[in-house]
Amino acid sequence: MRIGYAMAVAAFLAATPAMAQLTITNGNDAAQQHQYNADQDRSAGRANMEASHQEAAEGNYGNAMRDREAAHEDWHAAHHEEHSADRDANSGVTVRLGQ
Repeated sequence: MRIGYAMAVAAFLAATPAMAQLTITNGNDAAQQHQYNADQDRSAGRANMEASHQEAAEGNYGNAMRDREAAHEDWHAAHHEEHSADRDANSGVTVRLGQ
């Protein structure tokens, strides 16, 4: 009976290094990165819209339209990043083997 316990402990100790390579995370790092990217895109969109207003005030309507389109593209990218952040935040558990 004692030999059985000793063998079980030995098997557990032998398997321990392999178990140390298992990494379990919740995916929040990716969600935080997506949220950061969304904040950056929104900021760029506001800057482009401000530039558009400035160009329009100066009578440069072609440049104003390009800045306005760039602002909308930035806001679209921010919206996409927010969806990615929501998806990653609710993704549950990520299990990685190795490294």
